[in-house]
Amino acid sequence: MKSVKTNKDTVIEFESSPERVRQIMESVGSKIGNVHFIKRGNGKLRKMSYRLHVRNPKVGNAPTGKRDTRATNLSNDQMTVYSTNDVVKDKDGNIIGRGAYRTVPLEGVVLVVAGGKVYEIQRSGLVI
Repeated sequence: MKSVKTNKDTVIEFESSPERVRQIMESVGSKIGNVHFIKRGNGKLRKMSYRLHVRNPKVGNAPTGKRDTRATNLSNDQMTVYSTNDVVKDKDGNIIGRGAYRTVPLEGVVLVVAGGKVYEIQRSGLVI
């Protein structure tokens, strides 16, 4: 991995590993960060604001199931975050809040904004 600092708020990294991208995304702490990534399913660019360490949100159910989410995320190079973009409506169509758990594929991340710094991740072979 090679990184170049273009100014005090922007860092361009080349061929960053999924673990490095995870470190950058986790550096946001409990504040809101932004991430742009290429979706695995259809190859489209997704722009999302996210939070980490969300416990028992008012809207949006936590991931459930018999598998261990953290172990699955580590083995699949992905990260589960709480997306603050998604609008949640009740059965009558009234907006009751925002938020849902989403998974970010770390090998597809092209931009992260965390702690006031912009990290642009350049990858060869990734078409946007």
